[in-house]
Amino acid sequence: MMLPSVTIVTPWFNHRELEKAYWAAVLPEDCEVLVIDNGSSPPLPNAWRLDENVGFSAACNIGLRLARTDAVLFLNNDVVALERGWLEPLRAVLEPGVLVGPQLRFDEHGMVGDMELPYLDGWCLAGMRQDLLDLGGWDEGYLEPSYFGDNDLSFRARLNGMELVEQPVPIAHLASQTSGGADGPGVAEAMRHNHQRFVALVESELGLSV
Repeated sequence: MMLPSVTIVTPWFNHRELEKAYWAAVLPEDCEVLVIDNGSSPPLPNAWRLDENVGFSAACNIGLRLARTDAVLFLNNDVVALERGWLEPLRAVLEPGVLVGPQLRFDEHGMVGDMELPYLDGWCLAGMRQDLLDLGGWDEGYLEPSYFGDNDLSFRARLNGMELVEQPVPIAHLASQTSGGADGPGVAEAMRHNHQRFVALVESELGLSV
C-alpha cells in the first residue's frame, strides 16, 4: 500500500535563530515543506510571504489550502530532529479518519468541568488534507498565541468520528521559543480568552452547562 504524500506546514514570524535546526529537521524528509511567513522582518527565504502577521491558526489554514498532497503535518518552527526519518512513523499511520501526533495529552488544558478531553499537542499534528478541510481547519477565533487551538481541532475531530492517534517520533519540541512562555506579552490574556472559547464550544456541541 502506498503511503500518503505529506506537506509540512509551518507558520513563522521572525526568530531567524531557529532556521538552522528547523531546516536540518525537515529537508532530509520525503515531503513538501511550506513555510508561511507571517510578515517577518526581514522576509524569510524559501517561504510563502504574507504582508502581515495573521497568527498561527490563520497561517496554518493558508498552508492547508495551498498544499496539494494527500496529508498535511502542522509543525512548529522550534523543533530539533534527533534522527533522520522521523516523519515516516507518522506517515505510516496516516489514513482517512485519523489525526496523529507524537503527544496525545490528558491534562488540565483538556478539562471542561469534570470531563477530561484528550487532545493532540499542536506543535506536531497531522491529518489527511481532505479531513482537515472538512473539519474547517484551525479555528481562527483564538487569540495569539493560539493555546487551546489544538484542543479545539482534536475535539471537533472526535465529534466527527475521527480517532486521535499518538505516534512517538524522534523529534524534540523546544517549546515557547516564540511566545516567550507563560510570562510572554499577552499570553495570560490569550489563555483566559481561549479557554473560555474552548469551554463554550464543548458546552454548545454537547448541550452542557459546566
